Amino acid sequence: MSFSVKRTAEGPGWRRVYWRLPILVAVLLVVVVHRAGLSGTLGQSLWRQTPMAGVVADLIAVAGLIVMLWARKTLGANWSSEVVLKQNHELIERGPYAYVRHPIYTGVILMALGTMILFARLSGFVAWVIFVFGFWLKAREEERLLAKHFPEAYPTYKARVKAVIPFVL
Repeated sequence: MSFSVKRTAEGPGWRRVYWRLPILVAVLLVVVVHRAGLSGTLGQSLWRQTPMAGVVADLIAVAGLIVMLWARKTLGANWSSEVVLKQNHELIERGPYAYVRHPIYTGVILMALGTMILFARLSGFVAWVIFVFGFWLKAREEERLLAKHFPEAYPTYKARVKAVIPFVL
């Protein structure tokens, strides 16, 4: 689907990278702790890994995947992995965007949460918090760009629809 997106009309310039740093740190934290087999503070278990915890983790991760795919399909040709404005960009308010402004981020965060629950390690929880922070930075950048290009419609949409958790946040 990424081959059928519109051309980029505007991007954030130098600010396009900073939101990736926390996400990279989170991934590296998990990889280093896992590879090194650390059993210290970061490697400590937060709860027992039970079949029920595995089922809950799987359900959360699958829900995240469904939300993310639904959002990507809804965005269609307006999608980009970068924070950019596409040519003839539309403000999408249908599908999952009627419930949250950043459903792709919501889906990815849910998938990471499911993974964190499954592995039940302090390092995973710390990494998840850092990971969420990275997506929060990216969402802020995206909101600046959308508010700039949709000065009347976006503030109304933003006031009506929560950022990542329907009706809450």
